[in-house]
Amino acid sequence: MPRFQNLTSYLLLAIHALLVFLLVFQDKVILPAWLQPVGRMHPMLLHLPIGLLILAGMLWVFRKEFEGVNFNKLFGFILSFTALTAALTALMGFFLSREEGYTADLLNWHKYTGIGLSFLTYGLVLVHQQAVERNLIFNTFLAFSGVILAVTGHFGASLTHGENYLFPVKERENAPLIITEDTPVFEAAVQPILKAKCFQCHNEQKTKGELLMTTVAGLLKGGKNGPIWVAGNALNSHIIQRANLPLDDKKHMPPKGKAQLTPQEISLLTAWVQSGADVKKPLKALAANDPLKAFLEKGERKTENAAVYNFAPASESTLEKLNNPFRVVFPIAHNSPALQADFFVRQMYKSEQLGELSDIKKQLVVLNLSNMPIKDEDLATIAQFENLEKLNLNNSEITGATLSKFQTLTKLQSLSLSGTKVTATSLQSLGTMPNLTEVFVWNTPILEKELAELKKRHPKTVFELGYVPKDSERLKLNPPMLVNEKFVLTEQTPVTFKHPLKGVTIRYTLDGSVPDSTSSTVYQKPITLSGYTVVKARATKENWYVSDVVEYTFFKGTYRPSLVELLNEPNPQYQGEGSNTLINQKKGEASDFKNPAWLGYREKPFEALFTFAQPTPVKSLTLSIGKNIGGFIFPPASVEVWGGPDKMHLTLLQKIQPEQPTKDQSARVEAIQSQLKEGNYSVIKLIARPVAKLPAWHAGKGQPAWVFVDEVFFN
Repeated sequence: MPRFQNLTSYLLLAIHALLVFLLVFQDKVILPAWLQPVGRMHPMLLHLPIGLLILAGMLWVFRKEFEGVNFNKLFGFILSFTALTAALTALMGFFLSREEGYTADLLNWHKYTGIGLSFLTYGLVLVHQQAVERNLIFNTFLAFSGVILAVTGHFGASLTHGENYLFPVKERENAPLIITEDTPVFEAAVQPILKAKCFQCHNEQKTKGELLMTTVAGLLKGGKNGPIWVAGNALNSHIIQRANLPLDDKKHMPPKGKAQLTPQEISLLTAWVQSGADVKKPLKALAANDPLKAFLEKGERKTENAAVYNFAPASESTLEKLNNPFRVVFPIAHNSPALQADFFVRQMYKSEQLGELSDIKKQLVVLNLSNMPIKDEDLATIAQFENLEKLNLNNSEITGATLSKFQTLTKLQSLSLSGTKVTATSLQSLGTMPNLTEVFVWNTPILEKELAELKKRHPKTVFELGYVPKDSERLKLNPPMLVNEKFVLTEQTPVTFKHPLKGVTIRYTLDGSVPDSTSSTVYQKPITLSGYTVVKARATKENWYVSDVVEYTFFKGTYRPSLVELLNEPNPQYQGEGSNTLINQKKGEASDFKNPAWLGYREKPFEALFTFAQPTPVKSLTLSIGKNIGGFIFPPASVEVWGGPDKMHLTLLQKIQPEQPTKDQSARVEAIQSQLKEGNYSVIKLIARPVAKLPAWHAGKGQPAWVFVDEVFFN
């Protein structure tokens, strides 16, 4: 026992001297990366000194119940162990405090009271070792330690769980929101989700990732990874990307162990971001058949009011297989076997994805295909969903020629066809459907007099024109919709935009500048591009606010090599489809670098040899790369282009040093272009070297960066 106490005394002296040193020079302390895991053990260890101090206090109060000299030895051992764990906890807490994401004032209170508690427990050991009979001094130290323990715990709980966690205060802001037609969609639908699932870690006291989500200004500013959403582009929005990551992925949000977003909540957030992420748009501005309005009207449907279905539920494995970032399948109510399927991101849609829902054809009662490139021939697939009650085909490519296929959907109650090319004649085939009560047909070729005739012939069905704004009312336009499904173009596939509203003018730029509403080029016909181009577009209309800007990156190649050889193998985790990855015209997405469209390099440079069947007059080369600063994926440090008549006689044609980022940015796909000397080339070699050491401002300072490549184009 004396040996343990002697060793503990030296350790306590050393640790407290270190704590004093760290506090004095804390502004100059830079924590090495290897000490970060030590600091993150603070929450695990802190319970030991709490329990031991309480045990020591109880033993001291009831010390007369214990007899013999062994009590002092045992009590001294417990005190020493309490002080040692308190000192280690304080030291780990100091290391943890060097990380970002905590409010300074609250953190400082927790830090100083925690270190103060460590010194108090050290004092208890010293007083006990020197004079046990001096009970007054010991009692004072012990009582003061108990008070500081409670104060430190309060500040710690506030850091972890939010302010007033220990003594919750009922605030006026927690009162139920009174929703009217003028309430913004954001306040009515989006903010309640963020409050329940995100505020705990992103509030004024604890701004994890430098992201404050309790205010609109904080949300629009974003965090250290940039804005959390890209208006009109759910695919490239951090909040949607991270919610759809596997639960075990360290970037998944909310973190594992916290309350997770439900499929319905993810669907609502995705639909809101895709519609433009307007924080001021009122509920009354939503069209009657807008998916967001459907979400709001549904809300948390009570089980006792939900319809009763007699079919068996789909298995969990089936739902897991069908759910992905572009298609969400979920129950329409708690414990209900009935399902809803929502599709997102037009460019990622494939007709076979619709056919895959045959696994749940009996359970599917709501199907949302709004803004998807659905064609007339796809309606036969939809007709197999025998229990379908609600179908949204807004802004699809149907003409109504095959609407008669829906005669098998005897339970269909609501059909949305707004923004399509359906005619009054094609709608006649819907008249015999027994349960069809509403059809949404605003912004279609149907004339008012034709609509009146339809209402007259089918009095049981309401044909809805949707929300019509007043002349004095100004609303914000949705961004233009891209028709192209691929970002690698040929002469026969120019860039095509459309907008669901009539009378909208689309303006665009091809030089990287932001299009304005007056002088930028007006979109009148599909745009033919000659090569790599960033297209930016926005929608304008008289008496409407202009839409947000949408941005798309397109690539084009004239010549295709007959052979591609990878001279360096990619990292085993990111091998794509081997050398074919570079010329298969499958573009990778910035939201998914694990997709086989990407090749990833870190330890070695990317080095590939391209051989043409005959000498080819290549004038330029475009290397498509990925960039995800938070994921250590940077532009190459350098790119070398070699060319010649064969692999044994190559000369350096150009060396490029791409501009490196100086701060975190949103993930994206970019291009590095090389203009070659005039001549015919049979072989071209391309080398892209990863950044050897990440810059000092990056979290991975000093570590090697990644280089990700998906395609190489020759023109």
